[in-house]
Amino acid sequence: MNSTIDEVVLADRIQTYLSQQVGHALKVGIVRRFPVGFSWLTYAVPVTGLYAKGQTEELILRLGPDYGLFAPYSAVPQVLAMQSLEGTTVPLPHVYWSSDDAGILGAPFLFCEKVSGAAVVPWVAAGQPGLEAGYRQRLAEQFVDTLAAIHCEQWQDRPIAALAQGITTVNAAVRNVAYWESQIQRWAMRSYPLAEWGIRWLKAHAPVAPSVAIVHGDYRTGNFLEEGGHITSILDWELVHLGDPHEDLGWASLPMYMGGSKLICHLAEPEWFYARYGEKAGFEVSMASLRYYQALSLLKLAATHMAAARCFEEGRFNDMRMPAMGSQIATCLRQMEKTIEAA
Repeated sequence: MNSTIDEVVLADRIQTYLSQQVGHALKVGIVRRFPVGFSWLTYAVPVTGLYAKGQTEELILRLGPDYGLFAPYSAVPQVLAMQSLEGTTVPLPHVYWSSDDAGILGAPFLFCEKVSGAAVVPWVAAGQPGLEAGYRQRLAEQFVDTLAAIHCEQWQDRPIAALAQGITTVNAAVRNVAYWESQIQRWAMRSYPLAEWGIRWLKAHAPVAPSVAIVHGDYRTGNFLEEGGHITSILDWELVHLGDPHEDLGWASLPMYMGGSKLICHLAEPEWFYARYGEKAGFEVSMASLRYYQALSLLKLAATHMAAARCFEEGRFNDMRMPAMGSQIATCLRQMEKTIEAA
């Protein structure tokens, strides 16, 4: 699949595939792409006759194109995670169908239900109006409680156990660092001595996890839907894996998600956030582990910016936001260095 997708052809392929899955002919209308994200593409797909003749349902299609930031993609990890958490207190869409066979729709994909609500974004300029305090507090409570619920889920007998592959509380951090080191080696177009220094420090100071948990990987505002002060769905599970729950805490507390405030994800006071999380998760948050994963999160963010720059330079993603992301590599690495020095 290239960067120009013929949505008429895509709709025809979807119609053929879905008709095969349900065992009867149905009609797919005009598919509409949401103009967000640099990784998986998201489409609204109106389908008539899926459940009842003449009735139209709207599904969500997620496509992992071969030119995306983290390509090549597989739908498997996020599908396993979403299936493992279905029926729990974690709000998320139901997955209907998925496949990594690019011959079907041109790329790995998954179909899930459309959930009502709107995304809250954290990058509000300082001094600009944000959420009303009481409304924000309700979201903050659900935001924390849902994260704790994800981390407390007993995954060992769930589909996501297929991703375990020998992970333990002792090796979780080192394996994570090794993964991002490999991605930097793959994406970087020049050497970054500060990244190499950070990787050495992270390997040498890897903490022992309190447990091996389902880690969302990109847990923040912008990646959940809310409606009327209620979180209706946690989205964007493509970076999900098993690891140390502190990783999600470190990622959520990055300064770039504070929206010009001192609030984690522009929602919660840090002290309150960590205390409530610890109460709900059943263990006290380790500030040393938190700082460690803040440093690793900044390395991950720098790696993501490296991928964006390479995608643009190679002509795989013609979006001027990509080189803008590339310009932030040094900033992320410098913040990582400061975080490590403070630790």
